[in-house]
Amino acid sequence: MQYSVISIVTPSFNQGRFIEETILSVITQQGNFYIDYIIMDGKSTDNTSDILLKYENIIKTNPETKHIQGLDFHLPTDHSLIKCLGVSYRWFSEKDDGQAHAINKGLQLAIGDILCWLNSDDTYYSNCLRNVLEAPWATSDFVYGKGMWVDISGNDLLLYPTFKPTIYSLFYKCTLCQPAVFWKRKVYEELGELREDLLLSLDYEYWQRAVKNKLTFQSTKHLLATSRMYPENKTLAAEKNNTPTEGSSLKQFYYKNIKLNVFKRLFTEFFVDRFSNLAEWKLRKKLIKIYSSPSIIS
Repeated sequence: MQYSVISIVTPSFNQGRFIEETILSVITQQGNFYIDYIIMDGKSTDNTSDILLKYENIIKTNPETKHIQGLDFHLPTDHSLIKCLGVSYRWFSEKDDGQAHAINKGLQLAIGDILCWLNSDDTYYSNCLRNVLEAPWATSDFVYGKGMWVDISGNDLLLYPTFKPTIYSLFYKCTLCQPAVFWKRKVYEELGELREDLLLSLDYEYWQRAVKNKLTFQSTKHLLATSRMYPENKTLAAEKNNTPTEGSSLKQFYYKNIKLNVFKRLFTEFFVDRFSNLAEWKLRKKLIKIYSSPSIIS
């Protein structure tokens, strides 16, 4: 099945130092598709709005448009940044109730056949969307690829430990790198919105919900996106402040009445839990070395 419109939602708050790189990684994607790009900013007080307006003006300099489902998609010209069939660019700066709330508001506006979100400090690799579209969507609900942990300057740190999400693998870890995951519109219609009560595990919970509902995941085997790790990063800041883990409560909810096959569980534990912990240990060592302060990640 061919998909023509990909909707990407970027939640943002005071990420002016990163968001320009994020925007460029989206609107410069090349391929036979349209990009419906929606940025939901939580009324930032830094230079975010200036950057969002800058790219609105750049995109709108492309005078030729195609009208799709009520939106104007600006078409590429000889000297434009747009390299796909066309880009619709919308941004909103208004108070929200957190990341999940911002993403949900964006998804409500999305018109795409394929949906996803990209945080304002993460990026796509240049052929990300083309590789996603070449995946076997006819037999898949989700498509995922590899992700790269990068530092504050965008330098490679370590590949995210990615494993096929199953009831066994998700028992141990979030086995998918969130910005490298895409799904059909019908998935959103079936599963509904992200849980807005979650701070850190909104993606992990969504994958668990999908597996519980027997939805299918297909790997592209390609490196699709970066996930930035730095001291102010939400995950690292929560660890530093000893924020109670949401993963434990999700496990209790989704596995309360499930009896796992002991052999499959042990087999999965060896590959997922052990290798994920090894990767995370290596990542922590690199971050501690970079920021020269073991107190950043205890």
